[in-house]
Amino acid sequence: MRARNGARLVITLSVLGIGLSGCASSASKATPRLATYQYSCCNATDLIPVRQGNDEVATLHWTAIAAPPTAGRTAIPVSLVAALTGPFPDAAALKIAMSSTPRRSPTIVAAPVRTTDQVGGVPVSTFRFPTETPDGLYDLTTTVAYAGGSQTADSVVQVGPAT
Repeated sequence: MRARNGARLVITLSVLGIGLSGCASSASKATPRLATYQYSCCNATDLIPVRQGNDEVATLHWTAIAAPPTAGRTAIPVSLVAALTGPFPDAAALKIAMSSTPRRSPTIVAAPVRTTDQVGGVPVSTFRFPTETPDGLYDLTTTVAYAGGSQTADSVVQVGPAT
């Protein structure tokens, strides 16, 4: 009788061991979570001018905001676009021009920044102001475009001495 009980114990432990190893195997196959980011732009004070030869160059720093992690998947392309339209003599003239249809074409456009929702960091857009760029107020339009949608925002930037 004793041998039979010993055999049952071995069989029970074997079945239990197989079941537990199956659980461990399932846990190790969990889907990895990836960090993702959403982007937003700056405010007018982030436009930092630097003299380069006869031209002035200004950089605009985008902000990567951590979003909830996602299951492993292909990265979603994101395009960050910035443009300046102007000059305008005052804020009232800028608001009227920018609310009219069609909108006035941009005066200076930064090269689009291409990234993904999994890169993060601090992407930078660069504007090159030729020496003949007139002083005044400019509308800064920023657009974050991603698969299936986009977000656009406007702010006012002073170029040259205050008017």
